[in-house]
Order: sequence, then C-alpha cells, then structure tokens
Amino acid sequence: MKPNLNYFVKQVTFLFAGLLFLNGCQSQPETKALTAKPNAALLQKTLAYHDPEGNWQKLRTRLYLSSTDAEGKENKFEIEMDNTTGYFAHVSHEDGKEMVKGVANGKEFYLLNGKTEISPEDREKYKLNPEGLKWVHGFYGYLYGLPMKLTDASAKAVDAKTNEEIGGKTYPTLLVNYDPAVGKDNWFFYLNPENYALQGYRFNHGEPGSGEYIMLDQEVTVDGIKIPKVRKWYLNKDNKYLGTDVLIKAEPLTALRI
Repeated sequence: MKPNLNYFVKQVTFLFAGLLFLNGCQSQPETKALTAKPNAALLQKTLAYHDPEGNWQKLRTRLYLSSTDAEGKENKFEIEMDNTTGYFAHVSHEDGKEMVKGVANGKEFYLLNGKTEISPEDREKYKLNPEGLKWVHGFYGYLYGLPMKLTDASAKAVDAKTNEEIGGKTYPTLLVNYDPAVGKDNWFFYLNPENYALQGYRFNHGEPGSGEYIMLDQEVTVDGIKIPKVRKWYLNKDNKYLGTDVLIKAEPLTALRI
C-alpha cells in the first residue's frame, strides 16, 4: 500500500514497532516471543478469547486487506506471515505492477514484478527500501498480531484499577507501556466485559490529547485465531475520523515469495 497523508500520523506512531524489526525482534519466529506467561489477568483472558488454542506461534497465512482514508480513497494489498520462521511480506499493486517488500530468513528482500533487479528510481517511487519495509512490517505485524503481540518481552501490561471509557462506553482496560528503547507511547486496550474480546484501543504520546484511538468491529477467524475485521481510526483530541482498515479475507500461506 502506498501511504497517504491521512495515515501519516499512524506511520510516525508505529515507528517504534518498526524499530523492533530492525533490532531483530520481530523477524524471529514467534515461538521465541511467547515463552513467558503474561502477568496481567486481563491479558490472559483476552488471549484465551482471541487465540484459545495458541495457534499464533505457528500461524502461516495470507491476509487480504483494504485501507480507506477519510476522503474515500481505497488501497488494497496483502500481508503474508509465517510465524514459525519470521517470514513477512507486504504485497501491493500500482501502475499495473506488483511490489513486494519483506523479510525471509532474517534478511530483507524486495521484488518488482517478481524480479529482484530494481532501478534506484523504482525503489524510491514504490518504497522498496528499508524505510518502507520497516513501516509496513512493524505496523501490520503489530496490529494484526494483537493481542498476542502484547506478550512480547518489551511490552509491560497491567490491569487498570477501574474500567475506562472509549466510544461512549466503559470497558475493562489493559494498560501497556514499552521499554523506552522501543517506544514511549501509552496504550490502552478495551475489552468486552463478557468474553474479553478486544473492542478498541487507544494510544497517546504522554499527553491525553495526543495520539489516536481505534474502534473494532466484527471478526475473521484465521486458523482458530479471532482477528478483528474492521478498524476505524480517530484522533484523540477532537474525534476526527481518519480512515478504516478492513480484513477482507484470509487464506493459508502455501508458498513464499523468496
């Protein structure tokens, strides 16, 4: 997907997740990331709802996604993940061409129409470079791995003492911070009080009016994992609508790009 201006805030915010990739954390198999049991009771409950069989560690899938900004401009793209090896690929189309940026066997790779020989001009135009890979890998690897990604060693999760509000309703809330080397944002995850499904989440940069919040709707079950289907983004400061991400469908990942 070629990021648009309305998603610029998201790109900056999720830069910390991209740093995880460059430090080698996210490019490792997910089996290494889930060795410790979460301390927060709410995290245990939401994990039990979204991934009851513990399949995240061995997930191999291709996700078909759509992002629509506030002006109605839509971008469709695909994400490929093999959590047993750390393989990741972002697949998009533009100007009649297919662009792929990803990581396999701990090394980054880039393809344009299936070829690794790419001119400097096309690498820049289609963001087939480490900066472009860092963003999509951190952003989508984190978002579509929630709440399982909250078990990463860098995440510090605790239960809020009281229910907190989002979208006009109050929910049991999970508070998450990260090691300073990873990111300084404050995260709030809102859970259904009956089954502990994720209902939304919010982040800020230390000030309540900064950052954004995301409301979730519907689910797609992928190898036993319940992944939110619709994510609507808003600014914290004025509830301005930014855009919507939709998980259109998922299918098994049977072949890797490289």
